[in-house]
Amino acid sequence: MPFMYVDYMTKLMAPKPYPPQPKFNPPRVTPLRKPIEESTIGVLTSCGAQLKDDKPMAETNDLSYRLLHRDIALSLLKVSHMTPSRQWALEDLNVAYPRDRLIELEEEGVFKKLAPNAVSMVGSITLYTELLNDVVPRIKEEFDKQEVDVVLILPF
Repeated sequence: MPFMYVDYMTKLMAPKPYPPQPKFNPPRVTPLRKPIEESTIGVLTSCGAQLKDDKPMAETNDLSYRLLHRDIALSLLKVSHMTPSRQWALEDLNVAYPRDRLIELEEEGVFKKLAPNAVSMVGSITLYTELLNDVVPRIKEEFDKQEVDVVLILPF
């Protein structure tokens, strides 16, 4: 049975209605440029993981992002995204930012390497034009600097 995110969030947020979601064209499937086992994997999570001492991210429409070095202890991070489903990430951050699992897969040779820095931002963004025109190109530059071949996007 497929997981229906909007239905799930509607139940969690009741009686407050879940906001209408934008309609986008389906994504284009892009073939890999090289085999996954030769690829560097980047991570983009929208759980708002950030250092506990950093300036907190806003609950909604925060177009900033944080870079999370792969070696930072997860215990030094907090989850800033205030979604009702955050309870699982608070129990185990690997639910929303599976850094430890990805390092294990890297060690097993499933892919060449995990990029040095993940990109983390909050997911409650409705400023779609600004997100696509301003933020996405900057995030792409972050991944390009790390020679990322494939980005694992983890919506939260």
